[in-house]
Amino acid sequence: MKLNTMAAVMSFVTKLENDAALFYQGWAAKFEELEDIFSAWSKENKTFEKRVKQTYFGVITDAIESTFSFGRLDTTDYEFDSDLPEGANLQDVKKMAMEIEATLTNFYFEAAQQSEGLMADLPRLFKHIANKREDRLTKLSL
Repeated sequence: MKLNTMAAVMSFVTKLENDAALFYQGWAAKFEELEDIFSAWSKENKTFEKRVKQTYFGVITDAIESTFSFGRLDTTDYEFDSDLPEGANLQDVKKMAMEIEATLTNFYFEAAQQSEGLMADLPRLFKHIANKREDRLTKLSL
């Protein structure tokens, strides 16, 4: 599905962040080695969603919303599977987390690029979230 408006992007952000948060919550309880980091990331995902909504509502106008389009954002490019078999091991979970973070990093960088002409606040926030996700990838690869 093509995301044509910031409202559509915001709804998709909610889905992505909630799906990722549920993944981290579920696996934090199963692997002591990942509990602290995954619990923190789950909370941070909810913060990312909240900040996107606050920033959007703080700067949006009907004129901007009605004339702006995220023409190249397609949800199918950023969907991820967060279901792992019950018997997944630590490496399986880390690999899946890396795939999720890479997907979300790409989404936020692309959303930032496409919204740069719209306003300054949202692209800056999108880049910030993408950079945080790159940091997560680094942590997972250690």
